Amino acid sequence: MAVSEGDAAVLGYQPWQRRAAYERFAALSFAAVFALFGGNLLSLPLVVLLGLYAYATSLGPLLRFGLRVSLEPGGVRIGERFYPKERFAGLEGPLGPWTRWEVWPGVWSSYRFRLRLGWRFRTDPLFHLLFGEERVPLWLDFPGWDRMLAHLGLDWRKYPGLRRYLHTARGLAWLNGLLYPPVEAEGPWQEARVRYRRVCAWMWAGAGLGVSGFAFSLFALFLGANVWPVVGLAPLALGLVLLAYPFLTAFNFGRGRPGWAVAYNPLVPLEASLTGEKG
Repeated sequence: MAVSEGDAAVLGYQPWQRRAAYERFAALSFAAVFALFGGNLLSLPLVVLLGLYAYATSLGPLLRFGLRVSLEPGGVRIGERFYPKERFAGLEGPLGPWTRWEVWPGVWSSYRFRLRLGWRFRTDPLFHLLFGEERVPLWLDFPGWDRMLAHLGLDWRKYPGLRRYLHTARGLAWLNGLLYPPVEAEGPWQEARVRYRRVCAWMWAGAGLGVSGFAFSLFALFLGANVWPVVGLAPLALGLVLLAYPFLTAFNFGRGRPGWAVAYNPLVPLEASLTGEKG
């Protein structure tokens, strides 16, 4: 989201990204409670992993939600700090403990592997802006990060590490606000987000029906009723169907070809149209 203040354009996070962070936190909290009710030895490690994931993907984005970047004629103002264009020395990254795998061809050198594992339990960014000796985080979930680079004189497509990372990163991060596309891909990406939100609405409705039916059955059993607990199974079954069908079609984790949301990348069709490729 960009607004104009005099001669400067001010960039900032969008309100829906905050809502998405809260929704991720709610979904992960629900999963953690469900895991605790499992009562087996795997429950505690799973809850710890869910907590780390929630910290990286929900609390981290919420803590930096107030970040503002002003594109001024002489440079950029990130927060309260001004960085002149003449000090800009380029981009650094991707960074992380998995960079040692980059020298291994084939399996371990995939950026996709890093997107799935390497960054999700961390809140530090993969890329940094270099201003002299100072490294400034480049958040790829920040709307207009590509405009900021262009304002500093760097086309994101000319930096091999960033270009490769974005073209090979696939999955829900693009759809729930953890990765924000460059401006040339925003149109199709907005359409994909509408489709994704529709899937999420069906899943939340299914989860609500399932929990309501389960709670109704437990309450009826507590009162000693004989028939009403069976009645509560109907919304429970319907909720499971509403939850499972969009989950399997949109996500399809670990079952052959992944669902469209898991395989999504807004830059792939854009790249095909620019190069004249089909499919």
